Amino acid sequence: MSDQAEKLRQMTLNSPILKTAILKQKPKSRVLTITSGKGGVGKTNFTVNLALALAAFDQKVLVIDADLGMANVEVVLGCSAPYSILNLLEGGLKITDVVTEGPRGILFMAGGSGIYHLANLSDVHLQHIVSQLSLFDNWADFILIDTGAGISRNVLNFVTAADEVIIITTPEPTAMTDAYAMMKAYAGQKGDALLRLVVNRVVDRDEGQMVVEKLMRVSERFLDVSIDNLGYVYEDRNLVKAVKKQVPLLLSFPEAISSRCIEGIAKKLLYGENVEPSRGIRGFFHKFLEYM
Repeated sequence: MSDQAEKLRQMTLNSPILKTAILKQKPKSRVLTITSGKGGVGKTNFTVNLALALAAFDQKVLVIDADLGMANVEVVLGCSAPYSILNLLEGGLKITDVVTEGPRGILFMAGGSGIYHLANLSDVHLQHIVSQLSLFDNWADFILIDTGAGISRNVLNFVTAADEVIIITTPEPTAMTDAYAMMKAYAGQKGDALLRLVVNRVVDRDEGQMVVEKLMRVSERFLDVSIDNLGYVYEDRNLVKAVKKQVPLLLSFPEAISSRCIEGIAKKLLYGENVEPSRGIRGFFHKFLEYM
């Protein structure tokens, strides 16, 4: 074991969160980027509640908030993160200091603008951060990255670097148009991620299926891009109530129809298909930095 690896090992041995990471070997974490073509479609609410749904299936989950300056994950969870990724460079801080533990044992890390400063770091500092983050590959089953909305270069970097991408849309014509714009921008980047679609706020299954079929048809015809249907989430006033309470939907209203929809999507991610081996969070950030 190298001196650096031994140092990282010693830094985490006393952590109840990550001490098992160095004592076992497991497949690398599945890294999912969750994005949308426009704001206001429920992307962050979906991300947080998907994390909780996966945790209910005994999955270890890390959520990284990569939305510039919005901190919406904190709002939905009803908690705040004292540090971000760049704070790992401060003396005495380690990876367990910059994550916040949330309900059901999920972990949350603030990223925000700090992530976009990674490209300006020295190789030594960058390697330190990536090495710390890589410890999660031996802990987390899923790492969910909540991006900003839209098709800015920053958002596209996260989408292109991912092994798996979930695009959130709604049946509104503007949301569908912007979801297609995201697919078109992704096609221009020639990424190789597995793309999936979740249609939020549907009134019934037929409406959700209509949106999926329309977007599938135009993406295959005009972009030569395939996208899978991951599922639908029904319109539900309980979601609005949960946001006002700052308690996630799955905890506030576990029997709500929208909660059941998200649980079904989590189950499909776990058991519905075979996926290619993930590059893990280390591979994700190495690829991400290539595009910065």
